[in-house]
Amino acid sequence: MLKKSVILTLATIAASPILFAQAGKPVTSHDGSCQVSVPASWTVNGMFGIANSADRTANVAVSSPLRTPSLETTKKNASMLYSNDKVTKNTASEFQMEGLSMNNKPNVYRGIQLNGKVCIVEVIYESGTLDDARKIAESLKPAK
Repeated sequence: MLKKSVILTLATIAASPILFAQAGKPVTSHDGSCQVSVPASWTVNGMFGIANSADRTANVAVSSPLRTPSLETTKKNASMLYSNDKVTKNTASEFQMEGLSMNNKPNVYRGIQLNGKVCIVEVIYESGTLDDARKIAESLKPAK
């Protein structure tokens, strides 16, 4: 019985990211090139690439700036703008910072390089956890 319980618990933990993605809503950048997934209970404003939690204590914005086609430029700009964030990932194709947003609320900021474009997402949260915000930020990908 204990063995079955452990196996069931491990299977549930392993499936959590998959369940999150399946139950989520897509949030697409204004130009339609980038997308993240947020929990199904969130309100999405597709026109602007933003979404808010039901209690409005967490929000996400996804974009693909026209004048920032390289991830290197994004890294430089983000480091200046988000002086209260620490870099947690820094590769040629991915960049992530975590800390405090410009309005001093906890955030996760992430950028990825696409062909000639950069996708950016910022998750700002007062409720939930850093892991919740990371899951949203890590769902950043090219839109279909």
